Amino acid sequence: MSTAAMDNPEKPESISGATAATKMPEAMTMREVLGIKTMRRLWYAQIVSNFGDFVALFAVIGLMTYKMHATAQQITGVQIAYQVPIAVLGILAGVFVDRWPLKTTLISSDVIRGLLCLLLLVSSLPWHYYLILAAISVVSSFFGPAQGVVIREAVPMHGLRSSNALMQQVMFIMRIVGPAIAGMLVGFLGYYACYILDAASFFASPSS
Repeated sequence: MSTAAMDNPEKPESISGATAATKMPEAMTMREVLGIKTMRRLWYAQIVSNFGDFVALFAVIGLMTYKMHATAQQITGVQIAYQVPIAVLGILAGVFVDRWPLKTTLISSDVIRGLLCLLLLVSSLPWHYYLILAAISVVSSFFGPAQGVVIREAVPMHGLRSSNALMQQVMFIMRIVGPAIAGMLVGFLGYYACYILDAASFFASPSS
């Protein structure tokens, strides 16, 4: 045995103890993450927001198709107007969100999007819908990063994987069932009622 080992016979045990002390806690489950009030409210807000977006979008497409007899190019323009701003601003928005008060950003985003949805009630030309949907998309591009920062502040490090999985799960499930349910609501309630429903979902968002 070396002299160093003889002088420090308890060193291996001390190293083992330090390793155990610094060991990360066990990863939180999705149920445990939802037990955090802030995370639970943001999860509900994600469901409401994603579903509301489908309702408004399908109402616009339905109205333009069956009442305005829009062309295929005009219908495609609706989807482009809604998707492009998020794709372009999604990365840049985080830079601004880091400098803004988070709660104010979340509340303002919901209120602005709700008001924009109400503007759909008085729209009558294709470019009206393009402009309003693009504006909603722009505001949404700032809401997403702000929501992500709040989650990181509210959820412990060992729960972030489950929290991110929950938010992704909502997005994918809504992409599957959202269009079908939204289409049924548009047919049952009518176009204008769906605009009001989407606006109400933003005003009553749990994130506020």
